[in-house]
Amino acid sequence: MALQSTMGDEPIPSVDGLPVYAASGNRVGEAIDLCVDLEADRVTGLLVSMDEPLVDVDAGGNDVRIPYRFVDGIADIIVLTSDPMIESVE
Repeated sequence: MALQSTMGDEPIPSVDGLPVYAASGNRVGEAIDLCVDLEADRVTGLLVSMDEPLVDVDAGGNDVRIPYRFVDGIADIIVLTSDPMIESVE
C-alpha cells in the first residue's frame, strides 16, 4: 500500500528495491525505504542498503540513512546530487 500524499493528488510511490546512484554515475546500493517526519509532514531521509560497506563508518551493517536533501530525483532509479555525508542506521 502506497502512502497518500498530503496534497491529496497522488500516492507516494514505494522506493523499495530501486537502485541508487551517486552523481558520479557510480552505483551506491539499493533503496529500502523513505524516512518521514510525520509531525513536520516531510521526507527527511532515504534508507539504502549499500553495495560496499563504508570504510569510515563503524557500523554493524550496510544499511545507511542518506539525508533527503541529497536526493536529486526518483524514477526507475534514484540519483543523488553528490556523494553525500552518510549516517549509519542503528
